Amino acid sequence: MSQSSNLYRLQLIESQIDQARAHVREIEAALSNNVVLQQAQEFFNSTEQSLQDARKSLRKTEEVVQDQHIKIDQTDSVLYGGKVRNPKELQDLQNEVAALKRFLSVLEDRQLEAMLTLEDDEKEQKQASIKLDETRALTAEQQSGMNGELTHLLKTIERLEIERQAATTAVNPADLSLYEQLRQTRRGVAIAKVSAQACGACGSLLTPALVQAAYSPSQLMRCTSCGRILYAG
Repeated sequence: MSQSSNLYRLQLIESQIDQARAHVREIEAALSNNVVLQQAQEFFNSTEQSLQDARKSLRKTEEVVQDQHIKIDQTDSVLYGGKVRNPKELQDLQNEVAALKRFLSVLEDRQLEAMLTLEDDEKEQKQASIKLDETRALTAEQQSGMNGELTHLLKTIERLEIERQAATTAVNPADLSLYEQLRQTRRGVAIAKVSAQACGACGSLLTPALVQAAYSPSQLMRCTSCGRILYAG
C-alpha cells in the first residue's frame, strides 16, 4: 500500500475520532446544562414564592379584619353597656362604630382580593409543578438516551484509537510529521483525494504529470495550490 494510501486511511480514522469527540462534547454539554429543565425549575420556584407571599398577605389581612371586629365589639359594648349616658358621648361612640364598620368593609374587600390572588397563585403553582414533573421525566428519558449514546461513542473512540495506532505505524516518521503539520494548518484535512483531475480539497486543477505522480507508491505529491498531500486512490 502506498504512503499516500496509508495517510489517507489514517486521516479517515482521525476524522471519525474528531467527529465522535465533538459529539461527546455536545452530549456532555447538554447533560450538564439542560436549559428547558432549568427554566421549568425557575418558573416553579417563582410561583412557589408568589404563593407563599399570597398566603402571608391573606393571613395578615385576616388578622387585621379580626382586630377590626374586636374593636367594633368593644365599642359596641361600651355604647350599649349603659355606663355612658352623656348624649354627646353616645353620639361620638355611634359615629366611631359607624367609622369602624366602614373601614371593616374596606378591609373585607382587601381580604377578598387576597383570597382571589391566593386562588390564582395556587392554580399557577399547580400548573408549574405539573410542568416541572413532566420536564423532569422527559429530561430523565433524554439523559438516559444520551448517556447510552455517550457510552457507545466512547467505546467507538477507543476502537478507533487502536485503529489509529495501527495506521500510524504503517507511515514513516517524516511523512507522519508532514501529515500532522498539515492537519493543524489545513483544518484537519491534510490529504486531498484527486477527483476529475483536480484537488478534492481546494478544487484546483492538477497537471496530468502531477496526477500521474500522485499514484506513486513511495513518493508523496502535494497540491501546488493548497499544499495538501494528494491521494489518487
